[in-house]
Amino acid sequence: MSFVTPAVRVVDVGGVVASHVALAQALSGLDDRTARQPSLLPDWSVGHVVTHVARNADSFVRVLDAAREGRVSAQYPGGPASRDADIEAGAGRPATELLADLAGSSARLEDALAATTEEIWATGAVSRSGSETSLSDLPVRRWQEVEVHRVDLGLGYGPEQWPERFVERRLEEMLPALAARLPAGMALELRLAGRPPLVVGEGPVEMRVERPAHTVLAWLYGRSSDPALPNLGAW
Repeated sequence: MSFVTPAVRVVDVGGVVASHVALAQALSGLDDRTARQPSLLPDWSVGHVVTHVARNADSFVRVLDAAREGRVSAQYPGGPASRDADIEAGAGRPATELLADLAGSSARLEDALAATTEEIWATGAVSRSGSETSLSDLPVRRWQEVEVHRVDLGLGYGPEQWPERFVERRLEEMLPALAARLPAGMALELRLAGRPPLVVGEGPVEMRVERPAHTVLAWLYGRSSDPALPNLGAW
């Protein structure tokens, strides 16, 4: 992800807060039975997904706190294994505990976002995969986590309900990388409402895809069940 301007970041932060509220409202009636049922992610229950969203918020608080202290922190200092262990440890809790954890972690992140100055947004960094990258895209990354994993819960929320601005933001970032994710030697023409046709890939155009923007974004995230769309490499 590239550097995010202050004006765009303000919109991203607003999106994060609105999505936090919407997720909390959607889960307000969560009971223990539903928390134990499978989510749409392999081997994860609803409780796993809720716990992951909470721990993701805490990871971003860690990064922001470090940046305000002049340090650079990894999102998950213990790496993927530590992250996965925390999720597994929390997934089986009663629904009331899951919801309290989600609410608390979201509130802490919102406080940390509000406390981060323009100077820190401009100069702060986070350690990702052994290198340091700009802190400025953190809000849209959190927005992504909440919206995509709300779909993964499998509780009736789908990509067609994603906020329009969220879809626009993420397509801006993800479409330029599409060519590298297509099967080798394949090219396609992508048509989205309000956008000129986009040809991606190498070689002759084998496919013309005309879909709503949210459907294309779900495909880019690996959350599409459309059999007419080609399988993509990892994003």
